[in-house]
Amino acid sequence: MFPFNDDTIAAISTPPGTGGLAVVRLSGPEALDTISKLFSAPEKLTPRYASYGKLIHPDLGEGEFDDCVVTFFKGPNSATGEDLVEISVHGGSYVQQKLLEVLLLAPGVRIASAGEFTFRAFLRGRIDLSRAEAVVDLIHARDAAAHKNARQQLQGGLLNLVGLMSDDLIKILTILEAELDFSDQEIAFTPTETHLETIRDLKTTTSALLETYFYGSRLEEGFRFPLVGAPNSGKSSLFNMLLGQDRAIVTAQPGTTRDTIEKTIIIAGHSVVLVDTAGLREAQGEAELSGIDRSKEEIEKADLVILVHSLDTEDLIPVISENTPHVIVYNKIDLGPRRPKNKDIYLSCKTGEGLTELKELLYSHVINSINAGVAGVILNNERHRNVFDRFGVQLSACLLAVEDGYGPEYVASDIRQALDILGEITGKTTPEDILNNIFSGFCVGK
Repeated sequence: MFPFNDDTIAAISTPPGTGGLAVVRLSGPEALDTISKLFSAPEKLTPRYASYGKLIHPDLGEGEFDDCVVTFFKGPNSATGEDLVEISVHGGSYVQQKLLEVLLLAPGVRIASAGEFTFRAFLRGRIDLSRAEAVVDLIHARDAAAHKNARQQLQGGLLNLVGLMSDDLIKILTILEAELDFSDQEIAFTPTETHLETIRDLKTTTSALLETYFYGSRLEEGFRFPLVGAPNSGKSSLFNMLLGQDRAIVTAQPGTTRDTIEKTIIIAGHSVVLVDTAGLREAQGEAELSGIDRSKEEIEKADLVILVHSLDTEDLIPVISENTPHVIVYNKIDLGPRRPKNKDIYLSCKTGEGLTELKELLYSHVINSINAGVAGVILNNERHRNVFDRFGVQLSACLLAVEDGYGPEYVASDIRQALDILGEITGKTTPEDILNNIFSGFCVGK
């Protein structure tokens, strides 16, 4: 786990050399004292006010090192729950690195571990685990849809839903345990069947949440649309047209594409990974065979297979799982009038005819895949999916215990276990090794 103690930690919160302004952060008991020895300003630093001044210190060189703005946040009213200083300096690599180097010379100050700022916020109750993970999602959001979902999580969407689900279980547990405490007295116990409806509702909610994971995982990874077909059917030409640039090599020689080429485009605010695959035919060598094998792998991973046929190539139909949607594009219609039936799109990469219809079809596929979530919550995290999967299994055990007439002590035990599992979402009951894995995946300075 992190070497968390009373040390003050320092890190650059913006990538070095990005230009403009950069932020260097200090968090811990020595934060204010450390910056005060370097910062010269007309007024004393005041909590939650930005102060303009100069960085001046012999270790930074002679004279004024840089103009800067320092913002001081007094703990516990700060992002980390402890004294926090943010130093905005000019964004050059030298300025940032030199300032960090001097800050680390101060007593009790060390470099922050990856994710340690957020981890300290978590430990001090400033943020729960689900919102901490949303910070990473927000940083790595690749499109508008992923950004929107990360913002919803950061604002406590999942936290609130888990809170409501926990409250329902706690109410049941409170009744069961209260009656068990008075089991030696002559009182009428509430039949455990009374709680069936609540537990079933929770099971339904859990199942609905798990169904959002398919869409949520696409928010993380992007939809995958491979272009598949015989050699020289025009896959690479279509790939380039959809990208709006010449990314794949296009020649009249069959077998030009011998490996997969992929590029991301945005459709309806969602990332879609287009994959140009090797033509499917009897391989003419080991390199081409490898490319064909990768094409088959892409078909297995696809969210939508774009099958490209053409008038002058074999009408190839590869093996596609019945669960994988596909669209059949008949290309090169400019070569002749023949248009066989049972094709979805008739296209000419030369004239552009049919391209608009294909784009509309791809757009519809993305739109129809959107899941509104449960109370706006969409599971996009494999850890969350695993927790809710186990939570659902435990709720089933609770239902079975009630339906089979087990005593309240057994039902209460099952509900406690369900609450422990659900607590892993917010970090209340999350094992230490999982916490370490989550926060170590953050970048330094976050």
